[in-house]
Amino acid sequence: MSIGRNQLASGAGIYTRLTMTFITPSDLRPPPDDLRPVDGNLFALIDQVPVLFSEDEQKLFELNDVAAFIWCGLKDMVPLGTISQQLIDRGLSPASARKSLSDALHQWLSNGLILPHSTKANLAFAACIGRTPIEIQASDDQIGDFLRSLFVTVTAPTGGTTTAFKAYRIGASSIVTRDDRRIFKCAMDQLAPTFKAYLVEQLLLAADPHDLIFHAAAVTSGGNTMLISAPPGAGKSTLTIHLLHAGFQYLTDDTVIIRRDGSIYTAPFAPTLKSGAWAIIDRLRPDVKSLPSHNRPDGLVVRYLNVASSLPEAAITVNRIVFLERVADCKPALTELDQLDTLKRIIDASFSTHGKLTADGFVALKRIISQARSFVLRYSEAEAATAELAGLRDGKF
Repeated sequence: MSIGRNQLASGAGIYTRLTMTFITPSDLRPPPDDLRPVDGNLFALIDQVPVLFSEDEQKLFELNDVAAFIWCGLKDMVPLGTISQQLIDRGLSPASARKSLSDALHQWLSNGLILPHSTKANLAFAACIGRTPIEIQASDDQIGDFLRSLFVTVTAPTGGTTTAFKAYRIGASSIVTRDDRRIFKCAMDQLAPTFKAYLVEQLLLAADPHDLIFHAAAVTSGGNTMLISAPPGAGKSTLTIHLLHAGFQYLTDDTVIIRRDGSIYTAPFAPTLKSGAWAIIDRLRPDVKSLPSHNRPDGLVVRYLNVASSLPEAAITVNRIVFLERVADCKPALTELDQLDTLKRIIDASFSTHGKLTADGFVALKRIISQARSFVLRYSEAEAATAELAGLRDGKF
């Protein structure tokens, strides 16, 4: 874009009309040297006025001439030092050129309109969400650790996946892109929970419309797989950690996908421990105190526990289904359920991607309840409940 010397010198600010909030300089680091406009941002001249349309933000920004010149330079992959010198050549003082460039970059970075062009290759890993392989790159060690802590199983990236995520630190915030399109921005302490929620909603739950998603933990031992379902706050994750301590192997602590043939598969997410459970499992896992805390979008504070797991690639057959009912001052008691009651309880704790139970989904439920024994476990303390479930595993019921 060609701009005259007088036009550049008259520009007073980054935007002539600004709908974004300025970030204070103390919250900023020097911008990276390699920045690119994010896909979905379109620059245009409307009645000779430079404007920027952000598809992701659904906003139209009117730029002044200096900001327009900088944007076009970034779009053409001109180095930042060259852009700064070009501003000086066109009439700005060195100090004004540096400030104009810095202000524009920081505002665009903070709103995800531009992002660093690349991330460190050694902070990349791959995982599989349901049936969707993904690759994740992080801009620094802390972001990499936060995102890696979500998973029990990761592999080295191959570069062959069609679903690639990149996570960047921008001041005190983080921005995540999918296939180079921004998907969300949040505070650093919300990054891991927000990313997990996105993966569950957009990938895990949107895989096969015939699959049924069942809110349940899953553990396995001696070739037998047990599902544990409970309403929020009933201690499902806490009990799962106790079962791992008792020799069970971890599969998932929250979500099970029931396939049409009645088998299941699980997501590779690490156990999520809410703040109320930290003291309860401290005796079993003292390392929980040193784990970073994360703020979920629903306001709960959680930590992700690193557990050993080898998730099977093949579909898993379920042998036991247990529904938890936590009652104060109650000795643990197992009661066997018939198939009809089991069916009703699974339906109440499940959902499908299109909001209704299909004929295929009903057949899947019929198959899973016909091949597994089902129980209600009423309990108050996780240790006693663990002994009951270990006995159920060992055939004592």
